[in-house]
Formats: sequence, structure tokens, C-alpha cells
Amino acid sequence: MNRILIIEDDLFLGEALKDYFEANGLAVAWAQDGNSGLQLFKSYQPQLILADVILPDKNGFEVVNEIRKTNNVIPIIFMTGTQFEAPDQIKGYELGAVNYIRKPIIPQAVLAQINNLLNHTAQQFTFENLNILIDRQSTVINNTEIILRDKEEKLLLLLLKNNQKVISRNNILLSIWNDNSHHLNNILDSTVSQLKKKLIAYPNLKIKSVYGTGYKLTLKK
Repeated sequence: MNRILIIEDDLFLGEALKDYFEANGLAVAWAQDGNSGLQLFKSYQPQLILADVILPDKNGFEVVNEIRKTNNVIPIIFMTGTQFEAPDQIKGYELGAVNYIRKPIIPQAVLAQINNLLNHTAQQFTFENLNILIDRQSTVINNTEIILRDKEEKLLLLLLKNNQKVISRNNILLSIWNDNSHHLNNILDSTVSQLKKKLIAYPNLKIKSVYGTGYKLTLKK
């Protein structure tokens, strides 16, 4: 059974989400403040975290920043009732959040996101000198594992599926962030930069910027 951790101080919302997710086949631990969330993360070992941004002690960003010191891959979805401005969304994505959603929460929509993330299907690509397997934020290239964050994994997957084709910035943002707001362009560029660093050992696997348009992957078959 998939395990998730909810960090939410609103008693009504926390209980409602816990009951709904458990009724739909998930195992759920619920913390009502940041410090308790950190303790439950260590003991419960969840596969996904759903965290409020505003908490009574440590805020959601501080909690996730602590978690990222020891776990760089667990999917995290932020919730917020007030802090939905561009800088806050950018901060969330920079911490590796897979989504940043505004309250009021629609449990059915969040459950669909969770199931999609936890039921991710591995995908394999084979080229002349490379065998690439992408599975749950872990990429294995020629038997060497590379740990990718969620957005990095989705970007690499999108580029691999469109090898040698230019993908516009707009299409990348909509495909990966479900949002093409201008402020996300910096996040996209940062994600590309981080992905390039992780692929540096594979010089024939290159991500190229196409000025004024977007990005493309050049990969020798």
C-alpha cells in the first residue's frame, strides 16, 4: 500500500484528506505542524508528501528544505490558502515540488495527482551506445543510476520522446508545469541547467537551447 504524509494544521482539512485518501487505498500519516512532520517523515518513510505552506512553527518551505538535505527525490505537493504569488511558487518549485496548488483543495483532483505520481510506469530508450531507463525520478544510463528530481525527469522524458525536435518553451511549461506563466521561464532554465550537469558524463546526450524558441535533445542513434 502506498504511504503518504500530510502536513496540515487545519484540523478539518487534514482529517477530511486523511479519511478520503485512506478510503481510496492509501496509507496516510498526518502531522499538524512542521516539526511533527519532520519526525513522521523520518519514522514513517512516506512515498509522497502533501504539505501546507503556512504552519504554526516551521513553514512548509523550511520543512521541505530540511527533508531535501537527506532525500532529493520524494515527490512533494505544496498547498496554500494565501501565498500563491509568483515568488512563492518559484520557491516551491526550486525545492523540487511537483505541484503548488491553491486552497480550497479538491480531494479527488489531488488523489488523481498522487496516484499518477506513485503509479509511474518505467520507460526505456535504446540508442547505439546508450540504454536509458527512467523510473520514479531515477534514471539509469548504461547501468549507472542518476537521481533526478520530478521536473528534471519529466523534462528528460519529454526531450527523449522528441529526440532531435525543437520543443517550444510554451509547450514544455504546459507539459511539465501545467502552466505557461512568464515567471516559470526562470524555473525552466534552472531545471535545464541542473539536468545538463547530471548528464555531463554522457557527451553525446546534449540539450541545446534554440534561441527564441525552446530546447531540443540531440542524441546519436
